[in-house]
Amino acid sequence: MFSKVNISIAVLIIFHLVGIGGVVFGDAQEFLMLTPLNLLLTALLIAINHPKGHFSWVFIFTYLAGYIVELIGVNTGFPFGNYVYGEALGYKLFETPLMIGVNWLILLYATNAIAQKFGQTAITKALFSAAFMVILDYIIEPVAITYDFWTWTSGVPPFSNYAAWFVIAFALSFIWQLNKMKLNTQMAIAVYGIEILFFGVLNLIQL
Repeated sequence: MFSKVNISIAVLIIFHLVGIGGVVFGDAQEFLMLTPLNLLLTALLIAINHPKGHFSWVFIFTYLAGYIVELIGVNTGFPFGNYVYGEALGYKLFETPLMIGVNWLILLYATNAIAQKFGQTAITKALFSAAFMVILDYIIEPVAITYDFWTWTSGVPPFSNYAAWFVIAFALSFIWQLNKMKLNTQMAIAVYGIEILFFGVLNLIQL
C-alpha cells in the first residue's frame, strides 16, 4: 500500500486539493503563482517513479521542442494563434515561460503511457495520445485565461490552437512510441486524472 508510486500519487492529490482550496477560499492569484512549483513537483515525482534504465533523449528533446514551439507561437502567432503569457507560469525568456517545456514533457509522458494501452501501432497510439492532449487543453483553456496563465487576442482560443496542439502532440507522440520506452502507466494515469479533475473543478467554480 505504501509503495513509492502510491505515496507520490498521494502527494500530488494533496497538493492539488490544497491548490483548489486556496483558489476557492484564499487568494486565487497568489496560489496559482505556485504553478511552476507544481510543475516541478509533478516532473520530479514522474522521474522518481520512471522505470530505472529507461531514461531517453526523447525527454530532453520534448522539453526543447515544447519550449521552442511555444516561443515561435507567442512571438509570431503561428501555429496556435495570437496569445501572450501572463505571470502565473513564472520566469519568461523571449516572452515564453521556461516551465512551458516542462508542461509539455509532463503531459506527453502521461498521455503516451496511457496511449500504450490503446491501439496496436505507433501511429494509432500517437493518435490516441494527441487526442488526450487536446481534451486536456480544452479543459485547461478557460482556467488559464481567467487566472493569467495566458490570454488570447481574440478573447477565446481559436480553432487553430486545438488543431496545432493535435498536430504537434501527434508528431512528438509518434517519436515517443517509435522509441518504445517503458513508462510508468500507474503514475501517468494518476497525473492525467488529477489534471482533468483539478482544472475541471476550477471550471465549475467559474460557472
